Amino acid sequence: MTIFRTNRMMSSDRTPERAILGGDGRWRLTWLPELGLTSDQAISGLRLDEILSDPALVYDRMALAEATTCADRIGIILELAMVRLWKRMSTAIALCGFVATRWGRLV
Repeated sequence: MTIFRTNRMMSSDRTPERAILGGDGRWRLTWLPELGLTSDQAISGLRLDEILSDPALVYDRMALAEATTCADRIGIILELAMVRLWKRMSTAIALCGFVATRWGRLV
C-alpha cells in the first residue's frame, strides 16, 4: 500500500479517495471534507481508508488496531470512518449503475 504525494494532493494506490490541500493550509479528505487536517493526519486518513477497503484485512486484528489508531489520529471513531467510507462506496456503485444503464440505452 503506497501513498503518493504532491504539493497539493495525496492519493493511494488502493482506493479512489484523496486528500487535497486547501487554501487555508489544511488538508481535506474527500471522504471527510469537513475536517481540516495536518499532513500527518491526512496520511492517517488515507491509510485508514486503505485498511478498511481491503477485504483481506476484515479479520486481521493488527490491521483493525492500526485502523483504530488512524481514526484516533484524525479525531473520529472507527465506526464513523466505516460508515462514511461505506456510503461513498455505495454511492459510487449506484452512480456507475445509473451511468451504465443510461449509456446502454443510448447505444
